[in-house]
Amino acid sequence: MMFKSRVALIKSVGSRCTSLYAPEVVLSEENVKKTMAKFSSLKPIRMIARKPTKRAGVLIPVCVSEGKVALLYTLRAANLKTHRGQVSFPGGMQDVADKNLEQTALRETEEELGIKKSDIEIWGSGSLIVTRLEICVTPVIAQIRHLKELRVNPSEVDQVFTVALEDLCNPQNIGYTQFRGAFASMPVFTGGKFRIWGLTALLTHRFLSSLLPHQAYIHGIKHLTPVTDNASDKLTFRS
Repeated sequence: MMFKSRVALIKSVGSRCTSLYAPEVVLSEENVKKTMAKFSSLKPIRMIARKPTKRAGVLIPVCVSEGKVALLYTLRAANLKTHRGQVSFPGGMQDVADKNLEQTALRETEEELGIKKSDIEIWGSGSLIVTRLEICVTPVIAQIRHLKELRVNPSEVDQVFTVALEDLCNPQNIGYTQFRGAFASMPVFTGGKFRIWGLTALLTHRFLSSLLPHQAYIHGIKHLTPVTDNASDKLTFRS
């Protein structure tokens, strides 16, 4: 009887944890409002003191894949001048014709993946992040209503993949990376097809922290002493 009770308890706990990631919970109108209230109130991040010279809009695409809530990522094409071969969210530099950075994120998403604006529901925008490349990035959260067959632009995107929230939040799939001279440690996610790091991982962390309750996503970034060893470009720390 004791054994059966313990098994039942474990199953019950597991069921409650799984329900925290369920589409009807995560994508409910109430949770979306809470998420955007928290996400938009996060403090801006400045990685450099200089005033940024460029502005960019980046879409954080929420979708449902195989019945699970997931985030959609791209692997940048190898021929690009910057960040080639790295994981990123859809997005890019603001065009003169763009009315705002939400429009920039939508336009770039359609250009990269062929997802029409009518299939994307904007939740809202978050605080600015000024990168070390002197780019002021505005993250835009949106839900892709129908994840249909994509028309991927091969000149910009090599691959497209999704990672379920459960895999992103699994403590075994979360680590830290610190670059020499960096202002702080950065999160790393390894639960998907490719390793997610850098600005994309930072945006992922800030979004998950806003979207999910603490018991569903527990990952506080450890602010470590800057690396001074010139022989090593980066160090990785596991939680």
